[in-house]
Amino acid sequence: MSVTRQALKRATDDMLSALGGQTKAAPFTRVGQSTLSTYASRNNPDAFAPVDVIADLEPLTRDAPGFPAVTRALCAINGGVFVPLPDVPTSDADLPTMMGRLSKEAGDVTQEMCAALSDGRIDRVEQAKIRREVRHLLEIAVALDAIVANVPTEEVRS
Repeated sequence: MSVTRQALKRATDDMLSALGGQTKAAPFTRVGQSTLSTYASRNNPDAFAPVDVIADLEPLTRDAPGFPAVTRALCAINGGVFVPLPDVPTSDADLPTMMGRLSKEAGDVTQEMCAALSDGRIDRVEQAKIRREVRHLLEIAVALDAIVANVPTEEVRS
């Protein structure tokens, strides 16, 4: 099985585990416990959860670490990352606050990078710290974009 397919199996298993297992997940979707087990099993390399099953189950894992596991795996496989949209609609009054948070987070990324490179290399622990800071930076940037999108605008008259 390819590395990408293994990642999908692992993500499916993580999603089901977050729900308490296949038996507890089954009532929330159209397939039963044994089918869900097959989707997560590396012993069934040709069976994967259909998108509607993922759409039924993944939102139920919102509070689990790594949420949404399958969506994150699909984003990574396709060369991207999952960045959640802000939960609450924001107003333009939040703009200066978010600009400050964005600047702070960019500084945190720079600080982690400089600390990691002080010995001329980046180890796995340093890499994880840097990536965590970069993800925070992306999330804040997306929130800032949502705020800017809601800023009242005026027509420019020529």
